[in-house]
Amino acid sequence: MNHFATTKQIIAYYDDFLKYLKIDHTREGTRHKKIKSDLTAIVKKDMDILDLGCGTGITSKYMADLGAKVTAMDISPKLIEYAKENSYHKNINYVIGDIAGTITPNSSKTFDLICLIDIMEHLPKDKIPHVLTNIIKHSHKDTIIYLNIPDARFQEWIQMNHPEKQQIIDQSYSMISILTWFNSINFEVANIVIYGIETPIQYVSYYFIKKESVHSNYRNSLE
Repeated sequence: MNHFATTKQIIAYYDDFLKYLKIDHTREGTRHKKIKSDLTAIVKKDMDILDLGCGTGITSKYMADLGAKVTAMDISPKLIEYAKENSYHKNINYVIGDIAGTITPNSSKTFDLICLIDIMEHLPKDKIPHVLTNIIKHSHKDTIIYLNIPDARFQEWIQMNHPEKQQIIDQSYSMISILTWFNSINFEVANIVIYGIETPIQYVSYYFIKKESVHSNYRNSLE
């Protein structure tokens, strides 16, 4: 794992990593089944969705198939090129870009759902504030955030015992850190699920909603 990788090195790494990601298009793994199950419960027809770190577009296409309009971004030109060809949908706009940089040409565009699926662990800590700033810019009072990330305990064990299995940047971010980050931009966690694929305690999925939405729901239900 290279904590000091440059953007150019990261792009080159993921351009080359395509040879492994292609496998996910030939057979559906258990992890993707779990994520798709989560998305089925969240995604509604005609939702505007921002899929950050979309990779080869598997989840982007799934959400578009559910009737959503998806802006899907990845830093790797080759992954985006592959996604356009193999995860095409008329409701998807695939974009090359850094999620810590400019998300869309229209800086005022907001989204109903923002997805960060297996992406935040690949961001160095100093990039997190930029990503959070972008989420603020592109969210409205009812925006939902769906985050899937490896559990920090699993990541730390891999770092100690099998570092060769990690990607160019593969951080361990604790649940406390993640909750603190999103609370700082006015999002409350509504659901957390710890689950495993090959082993227990391997991944965590989070569902965040705006604090205003929480309070509004309380008022509507209890007053």
